[in-house]
Amino acid sequence: MKNIRLEVRLTEYESRQLEQEAVRRGMTKPELIRSLVARLPTPV
Repeated sequence: MKNIRLEVRLTEYESRQLEQEAVRRGMTKPELIRSLVARLPTPV
């Protein structure tokens, strides 16, 4: 399985939200993003 690199621009506020939630869950930011994407519906 190939990995796809994705660049996303966030505001300072969004970046702080992401960081705080990742810390709260004991995850890295990439782990948190992947966990959220995994909850999306399966593509058709």
